[in-house]
Amino acid sequence: MANVNYRTLALSDLGFTIADLRDPNCRAMVTARAAELKAEATRTQSGDRITQSKVCEILAIFPGFVSDPSMYGPTTSEVADTLRATEIDCKNNAVAQHLHKMRGSGIIDSARKLETNGGRGAPPVFWFCVDEKRFNQILNGSLVVNGE
Repeated sequence: MANVNYRTLALSDLGFTIADLRDPNCRAMVTARAAELKAEATRTQSGDRITQSKVCEILAIFPGFVSDPSMYGPTTSEVADTLRATEIDCKNNAVAQHLHKMRGSGIIDSARKLETNGGRGAPPVFWFCVDEKRFNQILNGSLVVNGE
């Protein structure tokens, strides 16, 4: 829905008329309802917002990410699928953006898997931790990186 007038929707949703806008209390109710409608529309269009700390929580679940360097870490789609399994609606692109910001800051890195399942195309990319101290700061919510 492009160019939606949320104030008009709120006005009709509350059962008010234009005359009710002269009352400051009604005007405040319309403004609050318009903000609710806009937030609801934005949330349903883009899904829930995910944070870097939430992505780090999921990354830490995979043993190949930090604790076991002899195993492959997770791929971007595995991280996104795990987030969705925890009832967080997210797109792979949103997860990839967080991962690339952390990679740009030197906290994590990626490499292609050596073994493939025989499919076509390039092997999938897996993620692994490079700077565990800063990774834990993101995990705890005390650091948010913007990448470089």
